[in-house]
Amino acid sequence: MKNLIGLSLGFILLACSPSIQSVESSKSEQDSLLVLAEKGDAGAQLKLALRMEQDGHYEEAARWYEAAAQQGESRAQNNLGVLYKDGQGVAQDYAEAVRWFSMATRQGNAMAQSNLAWLYQSGLGVARNNTEALRLYRQAAAQGHAAAQNNLGTMYMHGLGVACDTDSAVFWFERAASQGLAVARQNLLKCVRSDTR
Repeated sequence: MKNLIGLSLGFILLACSPSIQSVESSKSEQDSLLVLAEKGDAGAQLKLALRMEQDGHYEEAARWYEAAAQQGESRAQNNLGVLYKDGQGVAQDYAEAVRWFSMATRQGNAMAQSNLAWLYQSGLGVARNNTEALRLYRQAAAQGHAAAQNNLGTMYMHGLGVACDTDSAVFWFERAASQGLAVARQNLLKCVRSDTR
């Protein structure tokens, strides 16, 4: 019985050891990222911001996203735009979100194109403009962005910024649904059920 207990304890300690090592490794890696970020490395600033955001430290995330965004890092520009849109770590400011999304959009960032399109469609931070939203959704959808494909399908289904076109709506809903976007599957069913051709 003593040997069995000893084996059990040894197993538990071995099972816990990688976790202890990964925490130490993670701390060491974060320290290295911090050093690089403080030296102005945009990639390190982005990684640090992502970690800060994931841990719920939005003010720190915003600070590091902005540092990387100022250097032209489009993912940081987009993510900073999201923080401004949602008011996380910064005061909610749709116009500022538009500014950051626009910078990333000019670099072809599909996520930013979709986010900016949503603001145009909603009229937040900019005048409502379904034609501009449609143009931006098309750009992002062409790059395979599932949410943009779904939103583009919705615009075709309801005739927002474009004539109603069930075939185009179905096309874009199918593309988004094939990527596993559940809401696109639901929209596809609604669209097919409501088609009275």
